[in-house]
Amino acid sequence: MRHPNDGTLRRLLDEPEGVADTDREHVAGCPVCLSGLAAAGEDAAFAGAALHIGTDPDVDAGWRRLTAAGEPRRVPATARGPRPDP
Repeated sequence: MRHPNDGTLRRLLDEPEGVADTDREHVAGCPVCLSGLAAAGEDAAFAGAALHIGTDPDVDAGWRRLTAAGEPRRVPATARGPRPDP
């Protein structure tokens, strides 16, 4: 059997139910794929740590600021060219 691609290995981490049973069984018994799965896990942990902002956003305060501005400005539509014949 072929080795699953990187996308399948990443899906095993993020959406394991979205991976075919044959791929899941192959990865479980294949040292090469297990190594790739570990690398994908390390990448995911690194990305999660890099994107962590360390605070919870105050959604209510943000919504109040947006609604306090009043009605949104209307942006005029740009001129359109002629319509094609049907």
